[in-house]
Amino acid sequence: MTIRPVEKADIDTLLQMVRELASFEKLLDQVVATGEDYHKALFGEHSTAEAVIAEENGEPAGYAIFFPTFSSFVGQSGIWLEDLYVRPPFRKRGIGGKLLHYVAKIARDRGARRFDWCVLDWNQNAIDLYSRAGGEILDEWRIVRMNEKAIADFVAKFELP
Repeated sequence: MTIRPVEKADIDTLLQMVRELASFEKLLDQVVATGEDYHKALFGEHSTAEAVIAEENGEPAGYAIFFPTFSSFVGQSGIWLEDLYVRPPFRKRGIGGKLLHYVAKIARDRGARRFDWCVLDWNQNAIDLYSRAGGEILDEWRIVRMNEKAIADFVAKFELP
């Protein structure tokens, strides 16, 4: 099993696994990303994210997508783990933990003061993995999200002079 940075040639495979994760999370209808979106986000002039892929015997087994954050309380950067996914045939082999460890090493090497992510409350396998790894589940925090339409509506409704 190997973990390596995603390359341009991996975009279609990465996007397929993103769709698999979305299906697992019952959110497939929300996936609108294209290969072009991923090329821009991962390899564009102003890339906004990074991704790694896990392979077992040359077969794509899973991936992680992450990006830098900033904590106003700590005054330094961190890393947000957007996705960590292992394909069903490769589960229960430690690949998820190895992907998490790989990104944690990147966080450590970059001097990140925080490494954050979220987990669905019904995904007990992931919760168990993250707890074993030393992650703290912050029950008092809630994710707030505006989709593209909500952003536009809010800006239009409360336009500043």
